[in-house]
Amino acid sequence: TAIDAAIDHKEKDPVIKLGDAAGTAMAATVTDDWSIEYYLSPYEINLALEYGILAQLFNGKREDALVDARLACYVQDKLGDEYGTDLKKREEGAEARTRGEVDRIVGEQNAALNEMIAATRNSWENPVLWWLTGVLFEADGDWEAAGQSYRRAGTTGTGNPFFEADMKRADTGTPAPIAGRSKLVVIFEDGFVPRRAALKIPLRIYATMSIDVPTYQNIGAYAPRSVLFAGSKGATPAALGLNIRSLAGRTLSEAMPGIITRNVTRAAVNVGMEVGGRAAYRASDNSGAGAAALAIVEIANLIMVCARDADTRSWVTLPDAQYVWCDENMASGDYQLGVTIDGITSTIPVSLTAGETKLLWIANCGGGLRHQCATIGKR
Repeated sequence: TAIDAAIDHKEKDPVIKLGDAAGTAMAATVTDDWSIEYYLSPYEINLALEYGILAQLFNGKREDALVDARLACYVQDKLGDEYGTDLKKREEGAEARTRGEVDRIVGEQNAALNEMIAATRNSWENPVLWWLTGVLFEADGDWEAAGQSYRRAGTTGTGNPFFEADMKRADTGTPAPIAGRSKLVVIFEDGFVPRRAALKIPLRIYATMSIDVPTYQNIGAYAPRSVLFAGSKGATPAALGLNIRSLAGRTLSEAMPGIITRNVTRAAVNVGMEVGGRAAYRASDNSGAGAAALAIVEIANLIMVCARDADTRSWVTLPDAQYVWCDENMASGDYQLGVTIDGITSTIPVSLTAGETKLLWIANCGGGLRHQCATIGKR
């Protein structure tokens, strides 16, 4: 449902529906940002696609998962072409915009988000999704498509040893698993992404007026866990593949100019209404009718200011981060796979047969580990 809401499937090309990336719209000056239609953020679209692929695999619909994998590759490219270009135009035009209170508030918010943002290169590429599509294509025997996905995972998820190893395999044309062995791929999810909260910021240029903006309160950068899996070489570490907390912070930072511009515009409209009401009151020689009109304006302003709230809508059941792990040289057999998280070990049953590529998904979101397993190919 989330994917269908974010992507219109047209006859020629799917059309991705995004919010105002450039952040200059001044719509809805009387109400608040809750009145504006909510679109999934670029990183939320990519995660919806990732979960769609996983759901197809866990329900035994491998061919449907492959279709979704090709859609995921297209969407990530399209997001970079459209959304990335829009953001670049906004940055290039920043010097031409009026400076002042808006830029001060944007600067304060971005400074608070910088620690979160630092861990990601952009807000629309998901290295775990690139890697997952590569694993699927390779298991299906489409080595050319797999190589392209592995290269994108390696370039967007720099420093991840599993992405880099598969990128090297793509360059040398070395498929996995090797003859007579099995390949086990693991995606491990940790926690939940923080919720947004509303922050009220007074506007000195408008006396007692204030605006409400979304923020993440009392949090910093994601602190990686120690995650180990017991493979053919003993307990080896998983690697952080996707810092979703960082993506959330980066997306909010990108949206903030539009949010602030709309809110400052609304504040100016409220002030204009009150100034106009006072002028009408004076022009009426302080008559009862003029006083009633002014009272109505002031009451309307008060109601609007009090009723407004920051748009804190976001996908709050996403994990804080995703880790990846892979062993391409597993012997066939039944395993009680050891999973060690910050020194505490649990076991998960996994069965492997020769030539098989199997995907294990694990979620650590409180109350013990949840897991699903699916076979995605066999050589």
